[in-house]
Amino acid sequence: MILIPHDMHEWDADDLQLWLSEVSRDPQVTPEELRLARRAANHAALGQPPNANRQTDKPDRR
Repeated sequence: MILIPHDMHEWDADDLQLWLSEVSRDPQVTPEELRLARRAANHAALGQPPNANRQTDKPDRR
């Protein structure tokens, strides 16, 4: 599960790029989580806060 910072829409472009590159290098981040991270970074670059209703964790499968 990745955590999308709630204040990333206040970050500058360099900080957004750094965060996204760190997320993309994490071997535990799934393709779906990376897609959500990119979407959140794109929203933040436009000055929009991330969608707090979206969760990236998946239910346990037993």
